[in-house]
Amino acid sequence: MVEPVESRVLRQAARAVGGYGELQARLDASREDMISWIRGAAMPPVAIFVKLAEILLDAGELGRAPPV
Repeated sequence: MVEPVESRVLRQAARAVGGYGELQARLDASREDMISWIRGAAMPPVAIFVKLAEILLDAGELGRAPPV
């Protein structure tokens, strides 16, 4: 089964910031929302997806994220 792109982005962003707890704090998201997004049961709102993109772009510029 193919992992949803939203789940992949969340996983990479979590890796870039040091874990899901830190990512949850940076996104100001509830634990329930994070679980739902990670599992692919719900899609993050557009504003959250933009924040995720910013995290990944910043991490890539700083050399902390693996190449995509």
